[in-house]
Amino acid sequence: MSRALEPRPSPAAEAAATPAAPPPAGAGLPGRGATLRVLTALACALLGFLLVVQLRATEGLGERLDIEREEDLAQILADLTTQSDRLQEEITDLRLTLLAFANSAETEELALQSLERRLDELRILAGTAEVEGEGVRLTIQDPGGQVTQELLVDTVQELRDAGAEAIAVNDVRLVASSAFVTRNGRLVLDGQPLEPPLVVVAVGPADTIAEALAIPGGAVDALESRAEVTATVEPLAQLSVPARAEPVPFVFGEPLPPERG
Repeated sequence: MSRALEPRPSPAAEAAATPAAPPPAGAGLPGRGATLRVLTALACALLGFLLVVQLRATEGLGERLDIEREEDLAQILADLTTQSDRLQEEITDLRLTLLAFANSAETEELALQSLERRLDELRILAGTAEVEGEGVRLTIQDPGGQVTQELLVDTVQELRDAGAEAIAVNDVRLVASSAFVTRNGRLVLDGQPLEPPLVVVAVGPADTIAEALAIPGGAVDALESRAEVTATVEPLAQLSVPARAEPVPFVFGEPLPPERG
């Protein structure tokens, strides 16, 4: 399975980091995790305080009973019963609050993890993240310049059909808007000239992709049908696909707001 490689922090950022810094997973959402931790700590402290108050009240009860009259004892007992009931209610409320805080923190953590996974998927699709994982390397030797843009388009399509999640040709990352063209007799991918040998790397199920490329009449056969062209497929347990130098700008398209029911 492919995964996005995290960008390495600069030395200045590492020097500024402290042990108390929050984990990167929550860095994008300001304050919510810290607020939950503070509220939970306050609730725990208040719960402990109430337990201590109840214990001390019980310890002092024996001394008061020795000096009070019988009619006063009944009032003391009634007061203590009322106070004990009130303290038990507050303790129960605090325990429920602690449970709600714990559930809220767990829910927030799961939501953050889900958002991070979705963000990684979008970065892979947009080509803005370097990707590593198992896959294949297809090396195309073409000394006579016989490989056409149509052959490369068909090859990339076969890679995608076989499950490739990220593809690059001569270190140029392919995205949804990528295009092969021919200019002055030279192959060009997204404005970058492609010089032989052409090295295509794809992250995905290595064995499945290798078999798809090698089927009779498939991409390898089509490439090698051209004079002096050879195509070598290497399944690899680990390889990397580079990120694009710059993200693709969107000039005309804008996302629609979600529909509200």
